[in-house]
Amino acid sequence: MLDQFRINPKNTNMSLQVIKDRIDKGYELQEFEKDTLNKEEQLKYNDAIIIAPDYQREYRSSAADESSLIESILLGIPIPPIFLASQRIKGVPVLNVVDGQHRLRAFYRYLTNEFKLKDLGILEDGYEGKYFSDLEVEEMNIIQSSDISTITFRDFPGENFELEIFSRYNRGTKPLTPQEIRHAVYSSKVNDMVNEFCKNLLNEKEDEFLLKLKSAYAVSKERYQKKKVQESIFVILSILENGIEQDSKKSPEYAESYMKEKSSLEKGKDDGYINNALSITKNKFNKFNKIIDKLGNSTKNPFSKEIYGISSRGNKFQVSISMILASVFNAIEGKVDIEYLMKDEVFANFHSKVSESLANSYLEDPNYNASTTNPDKIKDLTKEIVDILDF
Repeated sequence: MLDQFRINPKNTNMSLQVIKDRIDKGYELQEFEKDTLNKEEQLKYNDAIIIAPDYQREYRSSAADESSLIESILLGIPIPPIFLASQRIKGVPVLNVVDGQHRLRAFYRYLTNEFKLKDLGILEDGYEGKYFSDLEVEEMNIIQSSDISTITFRDFPGENFELEIFSRYNRGTKPLTPQEIRHAVYSSKVNDMVNEFCKNLLNEKEDEFLLKLKSAYAVSKERYQKKKVQESIFVILSILENGIEQDSKKSPEYAESYMKEKSSLEKGKDDGYINNALSITKNKFNKFNKIIDKLGNSTKNPFSKEIYGISSRGNKFQVSISMILASVFNAIEGKVDIEYLMKDEVFANFHSKVSESLANSYLEDPNYNASTTNPDKIKDLTKEIVDILDF
């Protein structure tokens, strides 16, 4: 029985020039719009390197960190091995980067003149501030011909094994955030939806609706890269669909159970089932965001104390308030039509009563010192708000 689970890794060395060429092919392959390639194309892109599979963390190395890696190459200091795993994209066997994305990106970015060396520890004199193209030919050759050790897994029993290896390996190296590990392990269409939504908000510059949501969810580069925004949205989605869970005392537990549930539900299901379930989730989230957008007309940060007239003091997104608003939505969704709620007079009454209830709740009780995400407190407050709204 053990044989079916053994992954038989293969150790090989690749020069940085070969790695760069394979990464280039990986980028090219991912840009293809057609789903199948002819024989010549399949041979051309065989073993292309996919530098950032969906489960990988966002790239957040500094120029100094990248420069340190280049300095190590120039000095001949060994670089830790890169872990690769075979997969197929558009019918072509490719190699996903399971671990080593930051190292490979640094090498690739330097070889393509995307940054200059900075804050070097040993080679400062003569190398500080130099792009790859500024180096002498001999120095360029040293970098291009330097071998990097790679460990390639070609016999995975499936993607879940690949994700499990990724998760286990990263627990023992530079720690991922808990949400980054969830993102790696619990792949699903909902996971893809949330990450695409957050990416769009991060990059949005013009659309008024999305800009208000960007502000509401406090989307910054740092919160996006560490997947804090994504975690907050998974907590909200869990409550929108399932309400407040008595067993979940901390907000990350909502994200954990919800993402695990969605990943498990998709296993063995056909596309029709998966897409229908995704449509239901999207519909709830879109309705909820209409409410948040409308709240954004009067307060820039509706998931903060600003919703009831108190300065947020730098805390633009408070998980407890997002959970309460999601819980209220879960309770009233079947009682009131969203379009009716969006009418100015109706919504003004809704906003006023929600704000008043929040201001008079345990959130502002000076004698309350327990968790603001306490499920009993949120359930009681939700019931109070729903009773007052009387939909």
